[in-house]
Amino acid sequence: MIEKLIENVFTKEDLLSLFSQISQLQELAFKGEGLLSKKASSLKEDLKSLYHLILEAEEKMVVFDDPKSQFDFLESLKKELSQVPILKIQLAFSPSLETVEKISRFLKKEVGRKIILDILVNPEIVGGAILEYQGKYLNFSLAKEIEKLFQK
Repeated sequence: MIEKLIENVFTKEDLLSLFSQISQLQELAFKGEGLLSKKASSLKEDLKSLYHLILEAEEKMVVFDDPKSQFDFLESLKKELSQVPILKIQLAFSPSLETVEKISRFLKKEVGRKIILDILVNPEIVGGAILEYQGKYLNFSLAKEIEKLFQK
């Protein structure tokens, strides 16, 4: 279900924005009449897009007949999203959206699952990257290689 929802989520910031939008839908579920399906046409454009994306992926959202069920469903969705692994990556430059997408698609192909990027720009590494993932730390920076040369 969440694959479709996070298809265009590449960075930790994107994920946090998605969480925020889901929380806004949860709030709306309890305002006024409650049911999101009755309010869908009046939602802000980004929330409307998210709501319809959720409906495409999970039709049962439509049949929830009370705000609490909708709220609980959206809460379970946030819990599922929080399980998506995050790769911390340090780069010497601020990557373009195209570069971020390429890295994300490469990782999905190689690892076999979606990985969210937490990007930190650190010019001190000169080039390359430093990766942190599930307790592992890999330093592929150019600064590390230069330091080795100076030690020789």
